[in-house]
Amino acid sequence: MMLFKLRLRLLALGFLLGISSICIAQDSAATYPNKPIKIISPFAPGGATDILARLLAQKLGEAWKQTVVVDNKSGGGGVIAAGEVARADKDGYTLLLGSVGPVEVLPSVMKKVSYDSEKDFAGVDVLVNVENVVVVNNQLPVKNIQELIAYAKANPGKLHSGSSGIATTGHLSLEVFNQLTGVDIVHVPYRGGAPVTTALLAGDIEMSFSTVPAAIQYIKSGKLRAIAVTGDKPLETLPGIKPIKDQGVPSFKVSSWYGILAPSGTPPAVINKINLELGKIIAMPEVRAKLLEQGWTTVHTTPAQMNKQIQSEIADWKVVINKAGITLD
Repeated sequence: MMLFKLRLRLLALGFLLGISSICIAQDSAATYPNKPIKIISPFAPGGATDILARLLAQKLGEAWKQTVVVDNKSGGGGVIAAGEVARADKDGYTLLLGSVGPVEVLPSVMKKVSYDSEKDFAGVDVLVNVENVVVVNNQLPVKNIQELIAYAKANPGKLHSGSSGIATTGHLSLEVFNQLTGVDIVHVPYRGGAPVTTALLAGDIEMSFSTVPAAIQYIKSGKLRAIAVTGDKPLETLPGIKPIKDQGVPSFKVSSWYGILAPSGTPPAVINKINLELGKIIAMPEVRAKLLEQGWTTVHTTPAQMNKQIQSEIADWKVVINKAGITLD
């Protein structure tokens, strides 16, 4: 009997502790934010990612009448920033501006990272989708994807596609393209997008799965030729340029994303509060226009949708990475 009563007391205590935890979480959401918030951006100031981070910080600060700062933690392709957020307090005051690279790809190609993307992060909101554009220099006699495939098959190993680095979306887009079409286009990694464009213009390489901001001025001036985009629909900034999937490779779709993540264990009520405000911000016409200048498409997801997307894409990228044998020391 005494053992039975002890079990009842333990059950009651557990129930009360559970109720207490719920109340604490609700209280933290009700008062959030009551101190400065930090958005950790994984890349250096001045780039497209930094523009997004500072835009979000400004708008969140205005909405909440609270200081929101951007902390640039560049290095390691984003894994340094991601690792810091994974170890941060689980209270919603340290957030990660995450992307495909550090969250989904690099843990599969690097020998060791300090976090587990599926266990250490809680998705808050995917904010933008980013597609690449397939550009060729004017010396390459192709004007669409079918002509590119035919040329590549007739000249195996003689076409070179530049990217801003190993395991970037430009590189991975090429590997998916090679795998789906059976061509052998050689990957040439550079240190950033600008050197890729320089190499294209100089004729050192013939093509690239380029970011829109890096290529658009040269496309519009006629110095580079855009033949396709990598997403599932045309881009507003590149009207008339068809997706690869609509040019005879129906299963091809590669896009990246940028969004906000919090440390796993952050109260769901706090995550939902941040998500609600981000949804309002991303719907603002001036925000959408600013991001459209970068070639980005604005979106808005629930935290659950973001978590599901990350889990699915990690699995998909592992297949591509393993088949291509991509590794980083």
